[in-house]
Amino acid sequence: MPSPGLLTRWSGPRFLCLLAVRVMVVAATVSKGCEAPGKPQCFRNKSSSHEYTCEWERSSSATNVTYDLLISPTEPPFDNAMSRRGLRTNRIYLDEDKLIKYRSVSIVVTAHVGNASCTSNSTTVVLSTVVKLPEPVKMAALWSDHKLKLTWPSQGDSASAEVLVRHVENKTQTWSHEVKKETNVYSVLLEGLETQRAYQVQLRQRSTEVSASLWSDWSANLTVPAEILQSPDVELKTITVVDRGIRQLVFTWKAVPPAAQAGGVNYTLTYPPWCPCAVKKKARCQITVPSLNHTINVTNSAFDLSIRAVNTAGASSTGYVNVAAKPDQDLKACEKNLTFHGKHVEWYEFKEGGTAKERTLRKERKDFIRYVYRKYHCGHKGPKTVEMCLWYKKEDVPLVEPLSFSGSQTDTAVNLSWRPIPLEARQGFISHYTLCHTKHTKPPEQEPSQEECRNLTASETTFHLENLQPESRYNITLAGDTSVGPGPQALLSITTFRSEKPPEGYLPVWISLGLLVTFFGASILCSLLVKRLKSKILPPVPEPVILSPALIRADNEELERRETLDEVSIHQPVLGGEHHWFEDLEEDMDQSKTLIGTDEDQTQQGSRDSFESPGDQEEVLYRNGLVFDMKAEELRSGDQNTSTL
Repeated sequence: MPSPGLLTRWSGPRFLCLLAVRVMVVAATVSKGCEAPGKPQCFRNKSSSHEYTCEWERSSSATNVTYDLLISPTEPPFDNAMSRRGLRTNRIYLDEDKLIKYRSVSIVVTAHVGNASCTSNSTTVVLSTVVKLPEPVKMAALWSDHKLKLTWPSQGDSASAEVLVRHVENKTQTWSHEVKKETNVYSVLLEGLETQRAYQVQLRQRSTEVSASLWSDWSANLTVPAEILQSPDVELKTITVVDRGIRQLVFTWKAVPPAAQAGGVNYTLTYPPWCPCAVKKKARCQITVPSLNHTINVTNSAFDLSIRAVNTAGASSTGYVNVAAKPDQDLKACEKNLTFHGKHVEWYEFKEGGTAKERTLRKERKDFIRYVYRKYHCGHKGPKTVEMCLWYKKEDVPLVEPLSFSGSQTDTAVNLSWRPIPLEARQGFISHYTLCHTKHTKPPEQEPSQEECRNLTASETTFHLENLQPESRYNITLAGDTSVGPGPQALLSITTFRSEKPPEGYLPVWISLGLLVTFFGASILCSLLVKRLKSKILPPVPEPVILSPALIRADNEELERRETLDEVSIHQPVLGGEHHWFEDLEEDMDQSKTLIGTDEDQTQQGSRDSFESPGDQEEVLYRNGLVFDMKAEELRSGDQNTSTL
C-alpha cells in the first residue's frame, strides 16, 4: 500500500502542466550516464485479485539507481493521478483502491542515476482489463497413448498456453515446436512426438477471462524422458535361509533404456505386508528404490512381488514374480496350552506341498482345517521366528479311508501297502493307523476267528503281516485315527497260498541222494589219500635175492662173525602163504639166540632163526635186517638136489 504522503492528486491547470513536462521529458535526450528503464506494466495476477503489480526492466549496468513511477489518466477528468518516488526495486505492489481501474491511464517510469535521469516509454492501458498470470510451476509430463500431456497447477482463471519443445540430446538446438492451446484445466496435449526420445519443454500461459491479458514468463525447462514401454524383467536371484522358517530373498531386474532414464528413474516395489511396514497395518507394502536390486527377509510362506519403473513422464506396466512356499519341515502340533496372542502373529492354511499364498485372518479360521501358526519378532533386519507349529481350531475323525490299500501274499504272510489320507480329508492330526485281520473259518456256519488288531505309526505306509495259515482266507482292515477316533476302514480280502514245505521228519529225496553221493565220494577220496600217505610213510620191503646153499653157508659163517641185530619192528607180511606179522622184536631176537649152537651143525641150525606163526605153518630166518622163508628155501634146495641126482 502506498503511503498517503507519496500520493499526489492533480486537477485542472496542474494536470496540463504535468502533461507538458512529461512530453518534454519523453522528447528529451537521455542524459549522460543514465539508461532508460524498460516499458512498465501494471496488472493483476488473476482476475479476482484486488492487488496490482507494477514492474519494468531495469538497466543491467546501472548501480545505485532509484525510480519514480507515475500513473495518470489520459482522458478527462484528469484527477486521481498517482506517483511513487525513490523506489529501489523494479517492482511495486499497489492496492486497487488507489488506482484508476476503469479508465485509460498512462504509466511512466523515470530512472535517477546521480544527477542524471532518464524516462521509459509510456504504457497506456485500462488497468481493470489487464491480468498477467504467474509463470507455470510444478509442471508434470505424462505419456499416454503415444501423446504427451503437460499439466500444472491452476491459477483460478481459464487460460491459453504456449509450448516450446526440443530434444534433450541436442541442447544447442533451437526450439523447434510451438503450440498454442486454449485450456480450462491447465493442461496441454502434444501430439506427433517420438515416445522413445527425451525432450525439453518450456511453457507460458495467458488468462482468457480479460481482454488485455499478458503472457506469463516462460517456465523453467522441464525434461521429459522417453516412455517406458516394457515392464521391468524382475527375477529372484538368490534364496538364503537365515533363521528357522525365515529366508532372505534377493530380487534383481534390468535397467530401462537410457532415453527413459532422463531426469531420473526409480522402481516401485509392492508386496504383502512384512517387516518393517507390517507394523503400519497396511494391506500392501510399497517402497521406492533407485537401484536395480532389493533384499527382503520373509517367512517360508508364498510370497509375491510386483515392480514398476517410474520416471517423470510416467510408469511402466507392472512386472510380477512369485516365490513358491517352502514346505516347513518337521513341524509338530501346537501345544495345548499355547497362547495365540501377540503383535506379530499369523496363520497360513497348510496345503499339500506348502502353505497357502494368502494369510488367514483370525476371525476367518475354520474348523477341521490345518493351519501353520507362526509368531515372529519384527526387527530392523527383518522378522525372526519365535514359535511355529501346526494347529487345528477343531478336530474330527477322517472323512475317508487310507488310499490304495493293497497287498501281495505268500503262504503264511502278506506285504501290505497304502497311501496316506489326503490332508483336506484328515480333519485332524493322524495319531496312528489301526490294522486288524480276521480269518474266515470253514464251514461258513462256524463262528469266525477272533479279530486281531495292532497300532501302526502315522508315518508308516507299508507293513509285513506274518504268522498266517496256508490256504486260508483273511479280511484285513486299515483305518486312520485322530484324537477324536478312527475314521472309515479300508478293506482287503486275501487268500494265502498252499504251503510248499515237506512234512516234518522227512527230507526230500533229492537231499537224501545228495547226502549219499557225498558220503561215498568222501569215502573213496579218503581211501585214496590214506594209500598215498602209506606208500610215502611205509614203503614196501624188498624181497631178498636167494643164493645157492653152499654160498649161503659161506656167507652165513662170515655174517655170523659180524652180524649185529637191530631193534626193528616188521609189519610187512612174509612172502608166500598167509600173511604173518612180527609184533615183538625183542622176543624174536631171544628166540633166534636159543637156536644158535656151538658146533657147525648147531651154527647152521642156529643160522636159521626160526619164527613160527601162531599156527606153526611157516618158518622164517632173520639176519642182518633181512627175513628169509626157510620152508621155501628147503623146498628149493631139495629140488636142486633131486635134479643133481
